[in-house]
Amino acid sequence: MIDAVFGDHPLPEPGPPGWRAKLELSARQEWQIYREHPWVPQLFALTTRPPIAPRLMAYTDWRIRAVDDLGLDFPTMVRIAIVVSTHTQSAAYPLAREQFANDTREEWIGARSGEVQETFASGALPMIARFGTDAFEASQPHSIFEFGLHCLLDGVANIIVDRNSR
Repeated sequence: MIDAVFGDHPLPEPGPPGWRAKLELSARQEWQIYREHPWVPQLFALTTRPPIAPRLMAYTDWRIRAVDDLGLDFPTMVRIAIVVSTHTQSAAYPLAREQFANDTREEWIGARSGEVQETFASGALPMIARFGTDAFEASQPHSIFEFGLHCLLDGVANIIVDRNSR
């Protein structure tokens, strides 16, 4: 099933110019798969090894090729390819839980407003007590995905600069 899902969303050849644009495109395309099929990241979370699925593996291969010829050793290129996917999977994991929940996040927090206010008023969690609408939005899966992808790609850029300055 996973092979079929990824096969329905092949990455373009050769893809956009530049390693960063390629990794970003591949992450966004994988994110879209998880939005359409929220059971996929849950399945990954339940397995100890990735499935032998050639069309899923094509994403890893494509990502490795995206960072080839940048002065990185092969193990680092593999790590980059895998971390893009694991970030995307982990950010998407709550999508399935949301799909099967009996209420929205807003309804859930509203039903617990008394407990929330009591917890905030205790003073024991001063940073959590600052949690408002903007922080609530920042904690949404799509926001976590976007923020994490930006940080991840910035980190890859630093690795490339570091490796090429040696």
